[in-house]
Amino acid sequence: MAPAKIRWGILGCARIAERALIPAFQEAKNAELFGIAARDEARAAAWAAKFKIPKSYGDYGALLQDPDIRAVYIPLPNHLHAEWTIGAARAGKHILCEKPLALNASEVEAIFAVARASNVQVMEAFMYRFHPQFEKTLALVRSGAIGDIRAVHATFSFVLSGPKDDYRRNADMGGGALYDVGCYVINASRTIFGTEPVSVFAKARLEPETGIDLATSLLLEYPGDRHALLDCAFDAQFQSRVEVAGTRGRITLPRAFSAKHFDVQVQIAKGNDVETHLVPARNQYTRMVEHFGEAVLGLRPVLYGESDALGNARVIDAALASLATGQCVALNESTDINEEAP
Repeated sequence: MAPAKIRWGILGCARIAERALIPAFQEAKNAELFGIAARDEARAAAWAAKFKIPKSYGDYGALLQDPDIRAVYIPLPNHLHAEWTIGAARAGKHILCEKPLALNASEVEAIFAVARASNVQVMEAFMYRFHPQFEKTLALVRSGAIGDIRAVHATFSFVLSGPKDDYRRNADMGGGALYDVGCYVINASRTIFGTEPVSVFAKARLEPETGIDLATSLLLEYPGDRHALLDCAFDAQFQSRVEVAGTRGRITLPRAFSAKHFDVQVQIAKGNDVETHLVPARNQYTRMVEHFGEAVLGLRPVLYGESDALGNARVIDAALASLATGQCVALNESTDINEEAP
């Protein structure tokens, strides 16, 4: 029997939707891409025709009121995530929202308060967690394959080019490297350690014209005197790397966040011996969509839900506070987050 399919809608004609999520919806076994909305009705209609999407809408609210749509994907600029995720939840839609889920922890709390009241699922769209290379890494870490984990080093950087009106260059729209790619390295360290950090220290390089952070480096302290050294940047050569250092070995993912349609490697070093495990190409976006669909259908819980999204937002809040004060910022809670991880 064919699996049940969820009818999805997309709010906005974003580049990430065109390049990654529309193909994922078309490939996912339990998804049907049924509608797309834009503030420009003609553009929504053009995308619907191009990608063979049955319905198009001239505003986001019209899509949310369509009873044929069960779940929505939100790839809008960062400052609109909370507003439209809350709107979608109030309309009874399940929501997969691009990262960062919101601009601060208070907005994340508001999102999940409405989601609980509306009995809908919400997940922040960190696709890298659903790639088999990251699942393999977590399994190795938790099995003790490289001993006790002492440190995580992660970098996500690229040179931001293109138009000056890109929202990523606009501080009022949630621009900057910390929100755009720093959220990934923060999330990876939290997921690998399986707990929340106890303090955050951050330093940034700002773009004079816009005030956004072109690059931010972070030091996160975790319980047990363990640390994460994290870098994100809009003005440095492309890197997408995670290293996990343990007492008996080291795991390296050279393409941790950007495993596209090609094979990738998980490298395990113990002393002078290095093992390289080839991980065949998989569409991490498709696997994310299918996982969230299973949760919507009641077949499994969401692996990364409220506490995960809230924890990431709290670290970003602390990083921004550290940038503003020049001081290390203590976090009030140290919570085990393993219950939400695979």
